[in-house]
Amino acid sequence: MELQQNRIMQIQLDQNDPESIIEDLKEYASTLSGALGYNTEEILEEMTSKDTHHLIKTFNKYFSEYIELLEYDHVIISRKK
Repeated sequence: MELQQNRIMQIQLDQNDPESIIEDLKEYASTLSGALGYNTEEILEEMTSKDTHHLIKTFNKYFSEYIELLEYDHVIISRKK
């Protein structure tokens, strides 16, 4: 799977189901980190070291160039690193 810079996929997160958010983002992180040659285990450990907010922030830290996270009303969840 080859990714090109500036290609952004949008993912809508269901804010009413935090467990779904956690599992979905861990799955995306695992797939993307492998494709990008990142250390998957290290990223997943960092993502899950705190709460859901931290998980989202960490996901954005590594993958905001490729994935844009949206809330239910299509508002972009901050992509700042």
